Amino acid sequence: MAYPMTTETLIQKVRDELGTLDAKSEEAVATAAKILHNAETIQTPQPSEEKFLSKNITLEEYVALPRPERRRYQDEAEKLNQRWVEKQFKKNNARWIMVVDGQVVGHGSTLQDFPDHDEILAVCESTGKYPFAFLSPSVFAIEEVPTKWHATQEHGDAYPALTITLYGNRNRFETEADLDTGAVDCYASLELLTASGVVKVQNEDFSWTSEHLTEPFVYFSLPLLLELKNEAGVSRQRRTAVICVEDWRNSPFVAINPDRTFLLGRSVLLSLQPRLTLDFSAKCTEVQFSEIES
Repeated sequence: MAYPMTTETLIQKVRDELGTLDAKSEEAVATAAKILHNAETIQTPQPSEEKFLSKNITLEEYVALPRPERRRYQDEAEKLNQRWVEKQFKKNNARWIMVVDGQVVGHGSTLQDFPDHDEILAVCESTGKYPFAFLSPSVFAIEEVPTKWHATQEHGDAYPALTITLYGNRNRFETEADLDTGAVDCYASLELLTASGVVKVQNEDFSWTSEHLTEPFVYFSLPLLLELKNEAGVSRQRRTAVICVEDWRNSPFVAINPDRTFLLGRSVLLSLQPRLTLDFSAKCTEVQFSEIES
């Protein structure tokens, strides 16, 4: 790295070139050095604030696009504004943000408060634009661990499981979910949840592309009510956004367990606060609830 030359150093270099300087000459060199320094300070470009470069389209324009074009609308904006988006995640301590005209109009620290269909339409109505929505890469931080409860592709291996019930659109769906504390959020088959009636993809809903185990997948983030019940019939419920993966059967989420229907991450369990006992001999999970202090 080059450092600016001090006035004394400059005067000495002039002495080395020209010989002894009188007081007036030294003063002239010092004045010239000061003028040059001030000129460089003025001319040095100051870093400008990074701006969001993509333009929002209207709700009508978005709905008219084929689904692949809608995903491209989101994906290209994320790539073009990657640094800006990353800064907003940090600034707002957020795992999702919504952006209209370069302004963050909504954000949340968990997918449990990701906006539902009506809330998205409300943003469209108030702004006249269809928002961009971005999810933090931390949403997809899934660590596959070697010891599981449901039978996997590995001999003698099993993946811990919990029975959960999902509620949406006045329908319910019960399934045995693979329990993965290495995953933050919940992942499920879009086709299975659609067939059960608990989710319905609307024209206005966001869709994205991402990767897991280096393989791409397409998904929607849709809010559902998740219920966990213990053996005594006591249950707790929490609203959470579920990452609904399109073409689940051919997605990377079933690579280790082809029969997987749902991947249950730790965020909703931290909210429900169950006490789980894993019995590795009987390969079963016991659920208990203690009183939550208010």
